[in-house]
Amino acid sequence: MPGEAALLTEQLRLLRRRHGMTLATLAHRTSYSKSSWGRYLSGKALPPRQAVREFAQAISVKPDRLLLLLEIAERGQSQPEPKTPEGAGSEVPPVAAQDPRTGPEPEPVPSAEASAAPETESPGARPPEPRTTPAPASAPEPRRRRRWGRRWGLIVGVATGVGMATGLLAGMLIGAPASQGEPKPRGSSAKCTGFECRNKDAQGMECHIGVWTAAAEKVDEVHLELRYSPRCGAAWARITEGRVGDTARVEGQHDHSAARAITYDRDTYSPMVEAPYPAAARACVVIKDGGKEVCTAHGGASPLPAAVTDERKP
Repeated sequence: MPGEAALLTEQLRLLRRRHGMTLATLAHRTSYSKSSWGRYLSGKALPPRQAVREFAQAISVKPDRLLLLLEIAERGQSQPEPKTPEGAGSEVPPVAAQDPRTGPEPEPVPSAEASAAPETESPGARPPEPRTTPAPASAPEPRRRRRWGRRWGLIVGVATGVGMATGLLAGMLIGAPASQGEPKPRGSSAKCTGFECRNKDAQGMECHIGVWTAAAEKVDEVHLELRYSPRCGAAWARITEGRVGDTARVEGQHDHSAARAITYDRDTYSPMVEAPYPAAARACVVIKDGGKEVCTAHGGASPLPAAVTDERKP
């Protein structure tokens, strides 16, 4: 596994252990299966960007740093490995390269006068100097070698930059405390995110997929729940075992609220308000008979151990 991918996998495992998340819980809170998370967390496959966003939403942390680690890991996988030139080793290449058009440099050939040296020399006479054929001028370095040098420099520069960025991110992620998440950006299969979901129906916007109960109360046999959707970054109130006229209301940030009363049967759920994390909202019920009003606490960071009603409904 490349070092960049291993760093992403290590951070996902660390965050999962820190928040006590099991593979089954991840599969329940996201749109990815238990076996898919097994591959992502074991390093057998890189998770898609949407899976990283949903993972961050499920544990209530910002996705930006994990997405940057994923981008570095994807670049590391697509980066070609540098090839060693043929014949390259520890030896230093010769300074003067041979010209491929002229062949190897000819050996100097002494002239006939130089080879026929006299047996005896007269005093004061200078011996004749040998004549040699002048060596051809050094040919310019072949284009192939220059081109490889430029490519090698580029590869080294890119690898150095990726290494520095990976080291910096490792220090930021390992030492950074868990922080509250933000609404998931566009790109999911949900039809709204964040403020776009305000006063809209959870099931109609496909926000009920992966929803969980963040807080609950029981009032006069009426079950009240705060339902939270990491998929949409939104929340709503749900009441069951109520009566016609009982009202479910959700309260979010900046005094935003939405309510709906039971008009038939014994249950209903309110429209949505934006909620970047569960603690940004709470659910309330108003009992028609007597006007009694009760609210839950603000949502917790993990689902309740057991849902009081059918989890397949909004």
